[in-house]
Amino acid sequence: MKNIIEIKNLTKKFGNFTAVNNISLSIKEGEIFGFLGPNGAGKTTTINMLTTLIRPTSGTAVIDNNDTFTQGSRIRSIIGVVPQSFSLFPELTAQENLSYIGRLYGLTAAQINERSEYLLNTVSLSEHKDRIAGNYSGGMKQRLSLAASLMSNPRILFMDEPTTGLDPQSRISMRELTKLLNKQGMTIVYTTHDMDEAEKICDTITIMDNGRIAASGTSEELKRMIADHHTIEVELEVITKEIIAELKKLPYVISAEHTGELIELKVKGREGVFYKLSDFFHRKNEKVVEIKFREPTLEDVFIHLTKKDLRD
Repeated sequence: MKNIIEIKNLTKKFGNFTAVNNISLSIKEGEIFGFLGPNGAGKTTTINMLTTLIRPTSGTAVIDNNDTFTQGSRIRSIIGVVPQSFSLFPELTAQENLSYIGRLYGLTAAQINERSEYLLNTVSLSEHKDRIAGNYSGGMKQRLSLAASLMSNPRILFMDEPTTGLDPQSRISMRELTKLLNKQGMTIVYTTHDMDEAEKICDTITIMDNGRIAASGTSEELKRMIADHHTIEVELEVITKEIIAELKKLPYVISAEHTGELIELKVKGREGVFYKLSDFFHRKNEKVVEIKFREPTLEDVFIHLTKKDLRD
């Protein structure tokens, strides 16, 4: 697959604050590409530059051979955008909103009717097309936003945290619609801070933090980044600060943390570690309920790269 988006040394500053810091990456045509990162990582600012809403401070972004600096109108004709929050007209019905969007793109009345009917059926809003959009639930508003973004039949769809604040059923529906559009050939750029969501729908994932790219790859490739250690979960009848401190002193233990009812150990290797730990707990007269290896998750990679500090 060819690259449909090429980003080189892209930077955006707001005064003295650098929101996006010299990032470079490529996005292949026909893939679902995910930007994963904590709040304030620079995901939305990157999307805003790619969709020509804001101009970069430096660097370049080329979409389907069109430069975002000089060919913004051509880019806007081939992309659709599903924003974080509802940005259509709440006082209009779903049908009226789509009709308005269609007229902006120069569609005829017949084209608008045909396209809006198809899209409203696709996002399961046909029965509610004459309801005022402002009275829709959060999930219905997001599905209407998706339909509006597709009125021009774009080649590339940007979805900026589209499932934030939705109930589980609405999140599942949005993911299924995203996969459907991708199967139909649409390239999708998807931002999220939900590791499970990124792993379920994205072909390629770029983890961003503090405006920089921390890592990129498939979910499995990212997990292999932390293959230099293994995770073991230990359940004891009683967990004390003293036993945690003793575990940290063991030469084969990288770290030991008490999370909930479990002790989570990062160890240097797998071979013989169960025997060593069993012997350790036996000598300490600790009663072990269970010891088991846990395979690395995308969340493990995410925390490894972005740490546990709270973000504003």
